[in-house]
This record gives sequence, C-alpha cells and structure tokens, in this order.
Amino acid sequence: MRWFFLAVGILGWVLALGVVWIFAQSGGALTFIAAGVFATVAILALVGERVIKTLEEIRDGSVTRIRVNAPTATERVVTDRVLTEREAEVAASRVAASR
Repeated sequence: MRWFFLAVGILGWVLALGVVWIFAQSGGALTFIAAGVFATVAILALVGERVIKTLEEIRDGSVTRIRVNAPTATERVVTDRVLTEREAEVAASRVAASR
C-alpha cells in the first residue's frame, strides 16, 4: 500500500510537470488547473505514504517512545489584571508610538 501511494505521488508530480511543459506555449488557466490537480494528488499521496509508514513503525515497535510536550503552567493560567489609569496611558502611548 505504501508503494502504491509512493508511485501515485511520484507520477502525480511527473504529470503536473509534464502538463505545464507540454502546454507551456498555449498557456491558459486550464493548464495550471490541471497541473494543480496533479500536484494536489501527488501531495496527498505522499502524505498518505508517510502516515502509513509511521503507523507501520508504531505497529512493528521500532518507535519506542513518542514524546508530546505538555503545556507549561504559565501557558495554562490566564489571569485578569486591572490596570491603573497611568498604566493604561503608558500602554496607549506605546501603541501610538509604534504606528
């Protein structure tokens, strides 16, 4: 299955480049639409191949540890802060100065 996705991806890129090369003289929107369709199919096929490869590695046990970074405590906590009138004026002047 991975080889199928890999072959479709490579053929998609080749067809996209071939369409642009063959119809380069006549141009037109349909040329680039067709090339875009082939390129999109190629990208999706290659992404599918990579996903299947990763899933196979997980299944076979060659991936021993998957690390996910948890958000830190400061990223999770949102606090409200009441500004004094002076702090608001300073912040407003900084914004006005940056423009």
